[in-house]
Amino acid sequence: MTTDQARPEHYDLIILGGGRASSLAISGAKDGKKVALIEKDRLGGACPNRGCVPSKLLIGFAEAARHVRHADRHFIDAEFKGIDAKRLFNSVNEYVDGVDGRYEKNVEKSGVTLIRGEGRFTGPKTIEAAGRTLTAESIVIATGSYPTPPPYAELPVWTSDNIFPLKDDPPKSLMVIGSGFIGTEMAAFFAGIGIPTSLFARGGKLLGRADSDIERIFATEFSKEVDVHLGASLVDLTYDGKEFTAIFEIDGKKESFTAERVLFAIGRSPNTGSLDLEKTGLTANKRGFVPVNDHLETEVPGIFAAGDANGRYMLQHAASYEVLYLRKKLLKGLAGPIDERQIAHAMFTHPEVASVGHTEESLVEAGIPYVSVLEDWLASARAMSTRVDYPRTKLLVSPEDYSILGCHLIGPEASTAIHQVLMLMHLKNDVRELLEMIYIHPALNELFMPAAVQAISMVRKAQQG
Repeated sequence: MTTDQARPEHYDLIILGGGRASSLAISGAKDGKKVALIEKDRLGGACPNRGCVPSKLLIGFAEAARHVRHADRHFIDAEFKGIDAKRLFNSVNEYVDGVDGRYEKNVEKSGVTLIRGEGRFTGPKTIEAAGRTLTAESIVIATGSYPTPPPYAELPVWTSDNIFPLKDDPPKSLMVIGSGFIGTEMAAFFAGIGIPTSLFARGGKLLGRADSDIERIFATEFSKEVDVHLGASLVDLTYDGKEFTAIFEIDGKKESFTAERVLFAIGRSPNTGSLDLEKTGLTANKRGFVPVNDHLETEVPGIFAAGDANGRYMLQHAASYEVLYLRKKLLKGLAGPIDERQIAHAMFTHPEVASVGHTEESLVEAGIPYVSVLEDWLASARAMSTRVDYPRTKLLVSPEDYSILGCHLIGPEASTAIHQVLMLMHLKNDVRELLEMIYIHPALNELFMPAAVQAISMVRKAQQG
C-alpha cells in the first residue's frame, strides 16, 4: 500500500452497501455533500438482482400459464401445451444482467465516489475499502443480507442468491426446502409453469407467522399445485450427477424423495460479519444484526443502520422507507423518530396473501381486546368474475375506538387491494371510514364493504355490553 493510498480521505457521508441506500448517496451528492458509496458486489442489492424483481417477473409467467390451464372456469376450451421455459429464463436474465450498469450510471453521474470492494471498519468512524482509508462524521450501514447457508452446500443446490441469473435449463422436477416468502413464491412459479414441485417445511404449517384463518385457506389452495410435506426434517441429501435424493423424517418415519434440482429457502442472515464492527465501537446482536434506536442510529453517534442490516423488517419496502427517512434526517434536518407502525407485507405466491398489523394470535398473546371478521369477496362482482371461491378478508378491530388492529387478505391482487387499508390506517384509523367513501362499482375493492359492516356491528354490540 502506498503512502497516498493510506492517507485518509474525509467525506461528509459514507454508505456501506449499494442497494436501496444508493439513492441516499445520490441525494447527498446532489445536495453538495462529499459522499462515498462502497459496494463489494452488484449495485442495486438483492432485490433487483436476486430477489423481489426477478422472482416477480417469473411469477407473471406462471399466472399466465394458470389462466390457460384453468380456462374451463370461464367455459373456455383451452389446452396448456407447455411453456418455452428457456425463453422465459432468458427474458428474466436480460433484466438482471442490466441492473448493475443502470445503477452505476446513476451513481457516477451524481458525483458520488463509488468504491468497488469490501469495506470494513479499522477504527472510530474509519473504513478501509479497496486499499483506501475513509473517514466521515456520518456513516450508514446498509449491507443487506444473504441466504442462510444451507446444509449440503458442497452439492450443486440452489439458494435465492445463486438461482439468478437462471443459468441452467429448466429442471424436470424441483424440491423446495423452506416455506417462507422465497420458498412458497418459487414453488408456486415452478409448479405454475408445469414443473412437478414439492415443498418441505419443518413446522406444522405453511406461512408460520400468518394469521391462522388465512394460513388454512392458503395451505388448501397452495397444495393443489405443490406437493406439500409438513413436519419434515432433512436427514440426508445426495446427488448422483443427474438428480438429488433426499431423506426426510416425517411423522417419525424416514421417507425418500428425488428431484432434478433442490432449492434451499431457509431464511436470511445479515451481511455484517466481515465489517469488523467492534473496531468502531459497535456490537452486533447474537443474530448479527446491528441494533438501532427509533432514529435508526446505532450505539455510536453518527453511525446508522438501515434495511436488513438492522433486522427490524426484512422487507425491501421497509428498507426503502428507512433510507428515505435517513435522507430527510441527514440531509434535511428532520428531528423526529421514524414511524414504522404500518409496515405491511405480501406474499406473491399462489394464492396471493397480503397483511398488515396484528394477527389474531398476536392479539391474544398480547392481551389486546378485539373483534374478528372473516368475510368472503362475493360483494364484489369483479372478484366474482375470477370464478374462484376461496378469497377472504380478515379484519381485526378494536372494540374501544373502531381502529383497525390488523387486516389480512387472500385472493387475486391482494397486495394491491390492501393499500386502501394502509392509507386509512396511516391517515385516520377508523374502520367506519371504509363505508364513508364512494366505491367504483363493481371494482375489486368493494370486497372491504361487507367486512367493514360486520366489524362495525360487532364493535357496537361490544360497546353496548
